Amino acid sequence: MSVDPEVLVEMLKERLLVVQQMSAAQSWNLLNRQLAGGAEFEIQRIEQEIAATGDSHAFAQIIEEAHERWKDAKAGMAACDAQCAALERRLEELDKCIATGR
Repeated sequence: MSVDPEVLVEMLKERLLVVQQMSAAQSWNLLNRQLAGGAEFEIQRIEQEIAATGDSHAFAQIIEEAHERWKDAKAGMAACDAQCAALERRLEELDKCIATGR
């Protein structure tokens, strides 16, 4: 079965757009992973400082902020993962259409 060249070009353009969107989502996911790692490292450092000095009151606000950044980064990773999964499904659909000529 032959595919109309214009239809094929449109499907390929859409496929390229999906790949670009996946790349962008993966870049955001990488950034979120870096932010989560930085916040986690800071939490560990603060916990060590608390253990060494016994002064948890002075670090309470700082550790709370680090925990919040860690939670936000983890939520961002989950959102990016969901977006990537949806884009991967769309990419599979497009590849099937291109392969079958529909």
